[in-house]
Order: sequence, then structure tokens, then C-alpha cells
Amino acid sequence: MNDHDFHFRVRQHLNSSAHALPPTVAARLRQSRQTALSRQKVAVRGLSFAGIGQALSEHIMPRGRTAVSMLLVVVAALGVGYLGELQRTADLEEVDSALLADDLPIDAYLDSGFDAWVQNDSPD
Repeated sequence: MNDHDFHFRVRQHLNSSAHALPPTVAARLRQSRQTALSRQKVAVRGLSFAGIGQALSEHIMPRGRTAVSMLLVVVAALGVGYLGELQRTADLEEVDSALLADDLPIDAYLDSGFDAWVQNDSPD
């Protein structure tokens, strides 16, 4: 039995017992309750928010944690992709700079795969 079922059963039992009370006793209990609530206005305000806190902790927070976790995974994946693209761009920039500065050794120009690689990677 979970807490919700237990609370429901206790409430049902108290309600059925309250209907069995004589009207004079029920009126005195109602008056005593009103007197106690008027003296404890701070407690009444706290109790009025108790249901909101329970709903927040039981329903919204677990889903919120999942949503935040998924968002972090997506942001991390996008960050890794962006950093990989930055690295690829830096590598291409280094090769382009070396070609323009003519700092490549002569063996690079003699390699048959190098010419094909430059033609495939160069933007048209």
C-alpha cells in the first residue's frame, strides 16, 4: 500500500466516523476547529501550500530532472560536433597556409595522393 492509498483509507474512515457523531458534538468540533485555525493563521497558510509542494515534488521535479538531463546531453553533443568542426577547420587552415607560404617540402608536391586530396578538399 502506498501513501496515497493509506491517506485515502484514513480519510474515508474519518469521514464515516464523522457522520456517526451526534449533531451537537459535530457542531462543537467545528467551532473548536475554527477557533484553532483563527489562532494559527500562519499554520493555515503553510497548510494551503502543502498540496502544491507535494505535486511539485512528485510530478514536476522527476520530469524536470529528465528534461534537464536530456538538454545537457544534446548541448554536449552539439558542443563536441562544433569543436570537431573547429579542429577540422584549423587543420585545413594550416595546410592552406603552408601551401601559400610554400613551406611544404617538395615531397608533398610529388605525392600523387596529395594532389587528389587538395582537389577534393578545396572549395569550388
